[in-house]
Amino acid sequence: MTFSIGSGPRSWLFSNLFWLIGLAAQAQPRTVDVPTTPTATDTIRLNLPQLEAQVLARNYQLLAQKYQIDIAGANITQAGLRPNPNLWFQTNLYNPNTGKVLPLATPSQAELNAQTFNSGYVALQLQQVILLAGKRSKLIALAESNRSLAQIAFRDVLRSIRYQLYSTYADLYFDLQALNLFQAELARQQRLVESTRIALQTGGAAQYEVTRLDVANRDLQANISNYRAQIADEQATLRVLLRQSAGTFILPTELPVTTKPMPVLASALDSALTNRPDLALTQEQITNAQRSLTLEKARRTPDLTLGVLYERYGNAFTNFTGLQAAMDLPVRNRNQGGIRAAELASKTAEAGVENQQAVVQSDVLNAYDKLNAYYAQLNDRPAGYLDRIQTISTEATKAYNGRVIGLLDYLDKIRTYQQAQLNHINLLNNLFQSQQQLDYVTNTRFF
Repeated sequence: MTFSIGSGPRSWLFSNLFWLIGLAAQAQPRTVDVPTTPTATDTIRLNLPQLEAQVLARNYQLLAQKYQIDIAGANITQAGLRPNPNLWFQTNLYNPNTGKVLPLATPSQAELNAQTFNSGYVALQLQQVILLAGKRSKLIALAESNRSLAQIAFRDVLRSIRYQLYSTYADLYFDLQALNLFQAELARQQRLVESTRIALQTGGAAQYEVTRLDVANRDLQANISNYRAQIADEQATLRVLLRQSAGTFILPTELPVTTKPMPVLASALDSALTNRPDLALTQEQITNAQRSLTLEKARRTPDLTLGVLYERYGNAFTNFTGLQAAMDLPVRNRNQGGIRAAELASKTAEAGVENQQAVVQSDVLNAYDKLNAYYAQLNDRPAGYLDRIQTISTEATKAYNGRVIGLLDYLDKIRTYQQAQLNHINLLNNLFQSQQQLDYVTNTRFF
């Protein structure tokens, strides 16, 4: 709707007064390149490489997983240790014939002649368990496989944390840009509302124009609140990754969006099948299950216990030295249950590899298609597109102040400008996120 101005001196004065106030509002500073930072106790400005270095040094999950590797290494050492020998000692605590406690004295000659040993009895036994069927080497091999699993799990945690860090950093960076856009738009429209209120008092504007502009400002305030809430969530995620204090605001400084050519799909698939730690984890689980099965089969063979016994005054002759050998007879228990369980675990691990390979290929195809779509969207924009949308807001405000266009036409142009700017921000974010997703699903730095 167009608001017409009469041809009299008073109408000319109102129209030009309204136009001058609008120009004064437009002359005030607009947006800045650095996004507005919400209130925080302490602001830390970090680029992505700096933030990544701090996460690698301080993240709790990474530190905990490193300890798991150290624990697995200690288990290898333990698996290589041989069983300790067993020393057994026995003597007479109390002799009821003599009433003596611990009668360790050498018997008299008369007692020896009478073969009555009321004192001096001692028995010593030294035993050693000998592991048969190569159990010790198989225990070491299984422990080494467990350490490999811990190392691969560390790589997978590192991959996930890096992706979460890059994704959150980019969301924060672009959300701050969107917040800055809406804050600048709100400041501009608040100035326009004030100039319209002045024109309303002098008869140069209608009441509904002030009301409608107020409603538009409420929409901007709602968008600002939504972005502030998203930024708060992203700050919380980064603080956890960094183990940072609650009062710290992490301000991203830069995020160059690269438009490097996409890798060939076959290369991306090969990289994923070669480098994905979760796939390597399932493959190592097969090795682990096979080594566990080998160990369980070896446990069918009982271990051998060898020993030496020395006994004084308590056996066939005064100083008796005997050789001992002991072994369980594998009559009933031949570790049938343990072997069966290990066989089933091995089959489960083998099936898991095929499933994980299908998951990896699906992940790569999904990420590749998304990235290709955003590249196509970026490349389809005409030359000079960004430069042209920059002038929409200023020209629309000037045209509205000059009463060249009506309020609804003005608001439509402003919404077009805001949506175009927001679409540009979202496109850059989506492009960066898709690049990082492809790097994540292939575990390769393509971008």
